[in-house]
Amino acid sequence: MKVLLATNGKTLESKIAKRFGHANYYLIYDNESKEMEARINLGHDDNHSSLIDLANEGVKNFIVGNIGPNAFSVLNQENCKVYLARKHEAEEALGKFFKNELEKLTKPTLNRSIEVH
Repeated sequence: MKVLLATNGKTLESKIAKRFGHANYYLIYDNESKEMEARINLGHDDNHSSLIDLANEGVKNFIVGNIGPNAFSVLNQENCKVYLARKHEAEEALGKFFKNELEKLTKPTLNRSIEVH
């Protein structure tokens, strides 16, 4: 299972970013291999094709501080799950995820997407 954490930095000590699409990094943790990869968030196009690419790579769980309606809709269509972890460090959020202590979102936390990244 792969889990993406939207963060301000490239380590597990980094804080979860306040906004998913504005995160500086996406940390991708693979629970099977126990490996983590840090990717720079290069932004997105109108179709959010980078999110579709992540889902196609097997990333099905996303941990965010907030998420807008466009990204949430794309992830929902890709059968991904989104979890809320405000004011947490990535390592703490990941631990809470595996203990089922994070809120699973059923709708976006923001009313509109903000286009500037």
